[in-house]
Amino acid sequence: MILLILRVVIAPLIVVIATLVQRRFGHAVSGLMVGLPLTSLPLLWLVALAHGTSFAASMSGATISGTIAQAVVIWVYAHLATRRSPVVSLLGALSVFVVTAGATQLLHPSALAAAVVAGASFAIALHQWPETTSTPLEQGRYRLTLRIVLAAAFTVTVVALAGRIGPALSGLAAALPIMSLIMAFITHQELGADAASRFLKGVTRGSFAYVVSILVLTEMLYARQVGLAFLLSIVSALVVQLAIQSLGTLPTLVQSWRVSIRVTIADFARHHGTSRV
Repeated sequence: MILLILRVVIAPLIVVIATLVQRRFGHAVSGLMVGLPLTSLPLLWLVALAHGTSFAASMSGATISGTIAQAVVIWVYAHLATRRSPVVSLLGALSVFVVTAGATQLLHPSALAAAVVAGASFAIALHQWPETTSTPLEQGRYRLTLRIVLAAAFTVTVVALAGRIGPALSGLAAALPIMSLIMAFITHQELGADAASRFLKGVTRGSFAYVVSILVLTEMLYARQVGLAFLLSIVSALVVQLAIQSLGTLPTLVQSWRVSIRVTIADFARHHGTSRV
C-alpha cells in the first residue's frame, strides 16, 4: 500500500514544486530543477523495492545509456520550437529519442563511456543552443492539473511494466525526459517558444548533475550497496550542481573583483595625491 502511494505521489509532487518555481523564479530556474535527478532517483528506488537490486542496477545502466539521447531530444525540441507548433515539436523530439536511444543500445556502451558521451552532448547542446524569435508571453495558465496527471501516469506505468518489459527497456523508458517534455510542451502552448526554450536550457544545465548521479548510482548498485548508492547519488548531484552554478557565476565575480580593484586603486591614488598636496 505504501509503495503504491509513493508511486502516485512522488512525481506529481516534484511537478507541483517545479511549476511553483517556474511561476516565482522563472523558466530557466524551473528547468534547472527539473534537470536534476529528482524524478529518476525516486523511480529507480521504487523499482529496487519492487524488483530487487540487480534489476535496478541493470535498469540504471540502461538509463545512463539512454541519457545520451536526452541531450539530443531536449535540443531538438528547443530547435523545433523556434519554427514549429508545440505538437510538431513534441512529436519530433519523441521520434528522435526512439532513433537515438535505439542506436545507443546497439552500441552497448559501458556506464562510464555513456556518461562521458552524455556530458559532452549536453555541453555541445548548450553551446549550440538555438535562438528564439517569438515574443515571450509572460502571462499564462500553467495547467497544473494536467502536469500532475501526466507525471503520475508515467511513474506508475514504468514501475508497473518494469518486471514485464525487462530492465533494458525500463531503463530506456526512464531515460525519456518525460517531465521535461511535458512541462516544455505546456509552457510552449501557454507562454510561447521563448519560454519553452529558456525552460529546456535550464534543464540542460541541470543535466550534468543528472549524468553524474546516475553513473554513481549504477556503479554502487552493481556493488549491492543500495542505501549507500542512493545517498552518494544524491550527494554527487548536489556537488556537481553547485560546481556548475559556481562556474556560471564566475564571470560576474571576476568582473566585480576587477571593479573593486579599480575603485580601490583610484581611491588610493586620490588619497595619496591629496596627502602630498
